[in-house]
Amino acid sequence: MTEHDSPTRPAGVVRFVVLTLLSYVVLGAVAGAVWEWVWTPPDQVVRDHQVFYTSYESLRRVFTGTGLYVLVGAVAAALIAAVVCLLARGRELVTLAVVVTGSCAAAAAMRLVGGLLGPPDPLSVAKPPKDGVLPGRLVVNGFTPYLVWPMVSLFVLAVVFFAWPSAAGDVPRDTRGTDPFEADVSGADHR
Repeated sequence: MTEHDSPTRPAGVVRFVVLTLLSYVVLGAVAGAVWEWVWTPPDQVVRDHQVFYTSYESLRRVFTGTGLYVLVGAVAAALIAAVVCLLARGRELVTLAVVVTGSCAAAAAMRLVGGLLGPPDPLSVAKPPKDGVLPGRLVVNGFTPYLVWPMVSLFVLAVVFFAWPSAAGDVPRDTRGTDPFEADVSGADHR
């Protein structure tokens, strides 16, 4: 690592922040595509501008959209948080801020991409098919599922930083005369 790439220099920190945030957003978009891919849309019928489900099984699929958002988001958040934390030795506070910001952006990107790839709102379809059955929209019910990305990321951050704390050799420092116990061991009198 050269002097210009040092993680303690402002250019190194800015590069770390930008690349980490970009990685979170990209992984959030990929997780949104995976979320839409593993989800099975419910069958719905629209009559008199109201949506009706065709069966109880179809009604259950509405809730699997939220459950799959949580599952896919948790796995993706754990993976990226572990990688970011292991690469960010000696920059714990910057990593904390970036992980919180990036995980919130990833949650929004996942929801946006999954919603765009999924079927449109059945009420907004101009002409329903001949059989009248339309696929339901991919939605997240409630606010708490969006907290999966930040909560899992912070949990992984805590586990990594407490389980594998950065060693003193990881952080560059000037060691000349900085050890307070060095004088006591040498036996020199400093009065």
